[in-house]
Amino acid sequence: MKFNISLTGSKEPTEPTTILSEARAKIIWGEPLSSVRDYLVSHGLSSLEAEAKIKEFNVERNATIRKVGLKSTIVGATLVLVTGWICYVRFKNPMFGWDRYTYRSIVTIVLVGLYGCWKLVNGIIYLVRPQSEDKSITEIPD
Repeated sequence: MKFNISLTGSKEPTEPTTILSEARAKIIWGEPLSSVRDYLVSHGLSSLEAEAKIKEFNVERNATIRKVGLKSTIVGATLVLVTGWICYVRFKNPMFGWDRYTYRSIVTIVLVGLYGCWKLVNGIIYLVRPQSEDKSITEIPD
């Protein structure tokens, strides 16, 4: 049985489930896989077991990032389509008048459309390449 020595000098037994939970959290927080592997091996797991657990936790992390990417893609595509439709309807009208409210509405529509493009591109990146994101899952914008 392994023991952790805390700063106060007390010894607590380290449970395998605690070690695996810590390793899972490290991967979700975006720590490098090599440091998580070293952590698992230093706490008594064999190299093959450590690799298997790291793969499992990494698959879970990538699935979570893909969910965030799908949400961002849907939001971005919706904003782009809605702003495109509004622009089409607004500019198709031959009685299109230009006043100060028209300029404000056009600027607002363009800004919302650009935000939608940004969300769409980020969402697609998260869907296609979730492993390229090295930040913590909690730091990834929704």
